[in-house]
Amino acid sequence: MDTQSILLRKVVEMRARLHREGADKPAPEEAFGLFRNKGEMIYLVGETGSTEVNLDKDYKIQKVMLSAMRKNLVSCVQEVSDGGIFEALLRAAMPAGLGFDITTDSEIPEEQFLFQDPGTCAVVAVPADKDEELVQFLFDNQITVMTLGHVTKGDIRIDDQSYGNIRQI
Repeated sequence: MDTQSILLRKVVEMRARLHREGADKPAPEEAFGLFRNKGEMIYLVGETGSTEVNLDKDYKIQKVMLSAMRKNLVSCVQEVSDGGIFEALLRAAMPAGLGFDITTDSEIPEEQFLFQDPGTCAVVAVPADKDEELVQFLFDNQITVMTLGHVTKGDIRIDDQSYGNIRQI
């Protein structure tokens, strides 16, 4: 089975599981955990690739992200956990019926990058007019940031490969 077929199967399975769990109908307290508008930039913020828990780094990242939220530099912050980056993206996208177009890290196998817990990090969306300000803020606070892509009207694209519309898979 090729990588694209494996990814497509995982995409469909994960979306179905999240739908069963009600992740497509967010609770009011999840306001900062959802994509809001097509065209917003998506970043991966924080430490990736480490299996060790470092509470000092975790605390610093959470403190900086809370500050970014208070400064209205971000529209969405979705913690990455067991389901990996892909599950965080789906949780942020599904309630509004929005999608995403991302590029994975070419130094990490696609499946590992998307579906494994990469460490202490979050998927973050930012309005286009706050993009440079957020990146500078993270840089000034010595927080690692990687551009993933942007929010789409509903299509899911990974590394220039379409996986369908979020409402139809």
